Amino acid sequence: MNKTMKLSFTHNYSGLCDEKIINLIVKVPHDEKAAAYLIHQKYHPLLYSIYKRVFDNDLSWYEDCLSDFFIYLKGTDLDWHKLVTYERKSSFGAWLSRTAYRRFLYIKPSLIGNGDVNVSIDNKPEGKRVIQIPDDSDYQNDNREMNNLMMEAIGLLKDSDQKFVILKRLQGYNSNEIAQLMQKRWEKHGIVKYNNKNQKVVPTAAYVDVRMQRAKDNLEIILKKLL
Repeated sequence: MNKTMKLSFTHNYSGLCDEKIINLIVKVPHDEKAAAYLIHQKYHPLLYSIYKRVFDNDLSWYEDCLSDFFIYLKGTDLDWHKLVTYERKSSFGAWLSRTAYRRFLYIKPSLIGNGDVNVSIDNKPEGKRVIQIPDDSDYQNDNREMNNLMMEAIGLLKDSDQKFVILKRLQGYNSNEIAQLMQKRWEKHGIVKYNNKNQKVVPTAAYVDVRMQRAKDNLEIILKKLL
């Protein structure tokens, strides 16, 4: 059993609705015990059923998946940004189900291996030994050598925005989420950009998608030199 599941919850979170618990988690100071209650206690049966569906009832990797999912929701900036993206258009349980299902699918190949994988950037002819930049929930690369090569290529990207969107996509963020993270990054570092019409640029999903495509094109050139 995961150690987090053995926590003694001094706060009676069971008396709070999901929205209030989420607010406790995302607001500073972040209440990690509330997060542990939500993931490891209240919604544990739901996550357990999703895991079994993705991993065909093989329980070998359950604790790893649950720990990864907790860290994934917490985010690289430790601000629980993924929870902030829950827009309350559906029940939290439904949102959590979709999010967990995508995440479990995402990490499954790296946990159990998936044999010979056809790795490519988008749709390239078979036999080309290039690296796939995954779509939102379609990460299929368990080859360590190729993964290292991909990270080397990403490090050689000259445009910082291209590098940022690629790395965030590899972490599982979609275009809207990356745009929000990019805006925070620009604000934090005082970055202001203007287009050719001298209009101030605000990161959007469309802006991210353009940078993503340019990054893919540049990565393909870099990888041809590295291979």
